[in-house]
Amino acid sequence: MLRNQTLPVAARVSVLPAWLGPRRALAGLLLVFSALIIGAGSYKYAYWGHGFDMVDFHMPIWGTLHGRFLLVSRYNFTDTFMGLDVALGFLPAIPFYALVPSAYTLVVVQTLLLASAAIPVYLIARDRLGHSWAGVGLAALYLLYPTTQFMAMAAPFQPRIPGLVAFFWAFWFLERRRLWPYLLLLGLAMLSRTDAALVAAAFGIYAALRRLPRAYSAVPVIVSLVYFYVAITYITPRFYSLEFQPVRVEAPFDLNRDYNEMWPCGVSPQACYYLHLGGSLPAIVKNILTHPVEVFLFMVQPPKLAYLALMLAGLLFVPLFAPRELLLAAPILAINLLSNRVYQYVITEQYQILAIPGMVIAAMYGAAWLWERARGRLANPSRAGAVAMAAMVALVALVNLPLKNPVISALRNPERPERVALMERMKAQIPPDAVVAATSFLAPHLLPREAIYFIPGGKMHHQVDEAEYAFIDLRASGLRAEAARGNDIVARLRADPAWTVVHEEDDLLLLRKKRGRF
Repeated sequence: MLRNQTLPVAARVSVLPAWLGPRRALAGLLLVFSALIIGAGSYKYAYWGHGFDMVDFHMPIWGTLHGRFLLVSRYNFTDTFMGLDVALGFLPAIPFYALVPSAYTLVVVQTLLLASAAIPVYLIARDRLGHSWAGVGLAALYLLYPTTQFMAMAAPFQPRIPGLVAFFWAFWFLERRRLWPYLLLLGLAMLSRTDAALVAAAFGIYAALRRLPRAYSAVPVIVSLVYFYVAITYITPRFYSLEFQPVRVEAPFDLNRDYNEMWPCGVSPQACYYLHLGGSLPAIVKNILTHPVEVFLFMVQPPKLAYLALMLAGLLFVPLFAPRELLLAAPILAINLLSNRVYQYVITEQYQILAIPGMVIAAMYGAAWLWERARGRLANPSRAGAVAMAAMVALVALVNLPLKNPVISALRNPERPERVALMERMKAQIPPDAVVAATSFLAPHLLPREAIYFIPGGKMHHQVDEAEYAFIDLRASGLRAEAARGNDIVARLRADPAWTVVHEEDDLLLLRKKRGRF
């Protein structure tokens, strides 16, 4: 259903060859994006550029195929990702990984999924802006959006990415008033990770603001909020280890509290990240409502305002002209601003994946709003529209440069080939069934195996002394931070008679626990 045929972008612009239609241009965009990201992602992995997150997102897929559902190994309170979060978004990768069990398969599948979302972007923009070339332009903006680029280069396989794709398609079906596909896609998106349920609820509120039939609004709001509460409060804690006895805490409102003191707090670890707001979901909601000024000031600290500015600047602040559509990104932006974990309010981390649909949809509608007010004043609207769209795409592409585009960074900052070869030789000295503790950038290449522990870890992690081997990059920033706090892990292992050095070279250290010490 075409809502507004207002932007005949390039309808009579003759600078393009006759054979290059909008669909071919879109296909070309997808091919170029996919080739660049797959190439850069594969290069980053081959040169040991991924951190421990890749273990957390690769191991669940491998483990599920080997009878250990969504296996994780770094934590001492759960051995499945379900003990961290309900994250069924891993499942779409499993058939492909079963065919070719490799980290490179995950790079390819994640990239193709993320690229495929440009198709509903194209369809939505084409209908809203009234021309296929406008759809191509907005698809290009989505692919070039710096946050999309960072998410494309994140450690695969990110379970939120299937949710991102489903949300774009859900919006397209919403616009076409196709209730059942809309509800089905929201339901599938909601299962990708628990925070996706909040985005599904935002879709329902958005539908209500659009005065659509009640089924479009009431069903998503009710189902998603109930699911969110049940997943956080009941499902995830059921996957804790039998040896772990969580204690529910009564945490008074204290914005200076560090969740690490009590994580995972007896509730879902995801809720525990907000322990400064309260010890349970009802308490968190109550404290936000009863301390509005303190919470507002907490959310507008300078680093958080900078984060918001970067999220918007990546789309030239155009989403601000469509506040109703921007509501679709609001839940993710809000939970990130309410956090005191710095990883959540930077544009480079996985926590922004589910904000992308709302940001890009708002950019489409903001662009349409601006165009509707400008076109009547232009002597040649067709040419002006084409120029405006081309300028937006070019500017969004340029914004990537000062933000250190992750594709360029991956290619510019690899490990030296000689050190990579040394890492491979040292890795080969570790038996494939051994339990290994490793620093962040070494760990991903120790897969597949059932147990990899993180060095330096934390109190809710398995410790290095529980492992049979320790593979350490002495340059790891985490080791330096721990040593500065008086916990020199490497010095302790060197001094411990239970451990022996197998190989040490070029700031790489491989230790083995002596027989009889396991």
